[in-house]
Amino acid sequence: MGVEMAMKVNSKIVSALARRDLRMYFSNPSGYVFITLFIFLSAAAAFWQDRFFLNNLANLDQLNELFPYLLLMFVPALTMAVWSEERKLGTDELLLTLPATDLEIVLGKYVATVGVYTASLLLSLSHVLVLVWLGNPDLGLMLSNYLGYWFLGTALIAVGMLASLLTANLSVAFILGAVLCAFLIFVDRVAGLFSEGLGRWLVSLVIFDHFQEFAKGVISLSGVLYFTSIAGFAIYLNVLLISRRHWPVTYDRFPMRIHHTVRAVAIGIALMSISVLIGRGNFRLDVTAERLHSVSDATRELIRELSDERPVFIQAFISPVVPEQFVQVRANLLSLLEEIDAIAGSRVVVHVQDTQPFTDEAKSAREQFGIMARQVPNAGAARSAFQDVFMALVFTCGAEEQVIPFFDRGLPAEYEIARSIRVVARAERKTIGLVDGGLNLFGRFNFETGRPSPRWSVVSELEKQYEVVEVDPIQAITQDVDGLLVVLPSSLSQEKMDHLRDFVQQGNPAMFLVDPLPVLNPRLSPSEQQGTSGTPFAARGQPPPEEKGDIERFLADLGFRWNKNSIVWDSYNPHPELAHLPAEVVFLGEGNENEATFNNEHLATAALQELVFLYPGYLEPVGSPDFMFEPLLKSGQMSGTLEYFSLVQPSLFGPQLNPSPRRIPDGASYILAGHVRSVSETLGSVGKSEEKTTQEEGSDSKDLVEGDSLSGHQSSSVNVVVVADLDFIGEQFFSIRAVAPGNMNFDNVTFFLNGMDTLMEDHSFIELRSRRAKHRTLTRVEVQASSFIEQRTVEELEAEEEAEQAIKQAQHRLNERVEAVEGRDDIDLQAKQIMVRNLQEVENRRLTVLEANIETGKNAKIQASRENMESQIQRIQSTIRTFAILLPPVPVFAIGVWIFVKRQRRERDGAAAARRLRE
Repeated sequence: MGVEMAMKVNSKIVSALARRDLRMYFSNPSGYVFITLFIFLSAAAAFWQDRFFLNNLANLDQLNELFPYLLLMFVPALTMAVWSEERKLGTDELLLTLPATDLEIVLGKYVATVGVYTASLLLSLSHVLVLVWLGNPDLGLMLSNYLGYWFLGTALIAVGMLASLLTANLSVAFILGAVLCAFLIFVDRVAGLFSEGLGRWLVSLVIFDHFQEFAKGVISLSGVLYFTSIAGFAIYLNVLLISRRHWPVTYDRFPMRIHHTVRAVAIGIALMSISVLIGRGNFRLDVTAERLHSVSDATRELIRELSDERPVFIQAFISPVVPEQFVQVRANLLSLLEEIDAIAGSRVVVHVQDTQPFTDEAKSAREQFGIMARQVPNAGAARSAFQDVFMALVFTCGAEEQVIPFFDRGLPAEYEIARSIRVVARAERKTIGLVDGGLNLFGRFNFETGRPSPRWSVVSELEKQYEVVEVDPIQAITQDVDGLLVVLPSSLSQEKMDHLRDFVQQGNPAMFLVDPLPVLNPRLSPSEQQGTSGTPFAARGQPPPEEKGDIERFLADLGFRWNKNSIVWDSYNPHPELAHLPAEVVFLGEGNENEATFNNEHLATAALQELVFLYPGYLEPVGSPDFMFEPLLKSGQMSGTLEYFSLVQPSLFGPQLNPSPRRIPDGASYILAGHVRSVSETLGSVGKSEEKTTQEEGSDSKDLVEGDSLSGHQSSSVNVVVVADLDFIGEQFFSIRAVAPGNMNFDNVTFFLNGMDTLMEDHSFIELRSRRAKHRTLTRVEVQASSFIEQRTVEELEAEEEAEQAIKQAQHRLNERVEAVEGRDDIDLQAKQIMVRNLQEVENRRLTVLEANIETGKNAKIQASRENMESQIQRIQSTIRTFAILLPPVPVFAIGVWIFVKRQRRERDGAAAARRLRE
């Protein structure tokens, strides 16, 4: 019957009815008030929240979080008069007597209301213009966001029309519409208060999961079908209620309302079933610029290389219901597994098991693979604040096995899955030798604390791809390793350094992590050790510590010049919520006014977006014609260096950081990481492959530093990457990578792994590992804020210089008075000495008070400069908020005022004409 009705729809009648309602709406000033209010509230949701500037990202994430709640008010206000006003004015009878079917009338009303909503959305595109002005948003993501807004609104409009049809009172229609729309937003939470099973069953009706697909840049067929099904079902109910006037009292001995109720329930169940079936097909379009939600070409190529004779089995132990913060992680993981299963055929077999605590699946995961549930916060739980969640994958191929015990929110799912597939499919793996400079990276028993130390995440991360063995260069290195990772070589003896140098100069690739100030243990700083083990108080009965080698000469032999006493600082900080961090926490990103921050010609750094180094040093080339030096990472323009002992103060409790060192920017850009290859090594690799030759020539032409001639030949062959910081691979950065708190996603781990892969000549995962959303910051805000940061730096330096000058003048006055006393001839030598001593004591007391006053004044000026900078930045943010929120509604509001004035004038002219006719 419904199909037959749809076939008979007259589009001309629908169009005429829609134009009638649109004309009525836009000829009334109240319509423009609603649109103005919508634009104003949506702009406030997008830009007024502090999180918008704290995240410093050019997107609409804040609006996406609140948009369903915004429609909870706007849609009922838009639809409450659709039927109620007709009944109130008595025009509903006239409307229903038109030569039109009930479906045509409902569609005419629906199209008109959707037209008003669409006009509101089009006018709200000013939000995108604001983002374009502030930064460089992903326009594909913006398109997906607005399609989600439109589908969500069109579905709720049909529901709101149904509420308007049930009553003639506008206020009641608004409240009833809000209740019906809220059902689609909160039904699972409300049902979960009574029954967790019912809440899980109704979760598929909630709009958030389907809307989030559009919010992240994916146009899915299941999402489109979900919203169109809700709209279609609500329109069907509208037609059903209008046609009540034609119903017979009974049909086939049952009341007619029972027939239609059963039919409506059947249609609803059918639509839900179709949505579930199509949703399993995973038909979706990724419109983001980076195509992050689709399987990459690298993964497809990896799967094509798998052998049909050695299939990879993937077992997924995933909880069927997870807390809200893991809903998207679960959906993305399942979607990725389904897509891999579809394109791999028999080469990859995927088996997903719904796993809950105390079930056979949970027991199997624990006993066979050591997988345990993780307790995660569940803010929506009614009884418990934590929930046990399974989110694990197991990869097996023959005797090889890889286990990912838990997928956290920030973990790159496609990279982890692709890497695990390749590792288990290929039994042979390269070996990395790890030289530990006293940090206990492998997590063995710590005799100082009396308990075992945890294994470093960097070791576990390398073991996912390579064999990792410990190497102790106490003797010449003879172990069969394909490359080296040397951590804090400054803690090694000269003998060990010599063995390392000999091994590296034989052509073995190596990465060295040096650090002038390791934050995790400042006692390991080379300036603290000064040729010994570092601690000034040797324990009695202990053997004398071994003498440390000359780290600067060691690196010079490999093509690097490094000053172990210099620490780099940088004023650039793109994260307002981290503004309290000192400048020695160096952020590397595009906004630091240095286009060469990342070497775009090197595989390890070409796709990086943001890194953080903690108290790093800097590197320089030795200038030898035997080495090709390639910078990898550079600091920004507002940076400088500090000497170790101007930043670190020794004490009985170990090194203590100076909270306010004097930082003087010098306009230089410092190299924080570099890659050195021997000239013979570089030239000898030309014929290996045409692609590799092109990459090396491109990189050499830009940033390579060499001598005046290449004629000099060195018998050694060096291929070394040196990073002037150790803390950039600390445990905190692995945690940040896994959890991604506050949209922070640093590339520290990515850079480290890319560097190791480049040295080991394994480029399989470099492209895939670097695949993530571009860090699209609010560049206009950053530029304006950086000018205030520069001004603050200048003011702080002026305050420092004024304080030093005042102290020098006071000291000069003291010296002049002492010289005046000593130059007197009217008193004897002993009297002079007494007078000088008394004068020095008095003047020294005055000088001490003066120094304290000068220091207080200096600190006050510095604090005032910082407060002025913060107020200026807040003023910029307030200005942006004001313009972004108040300007877009102005044109619509002006049109509404013009319509109101025109209507009032027309009413006055009509009244005057009527009076003239009566006269």
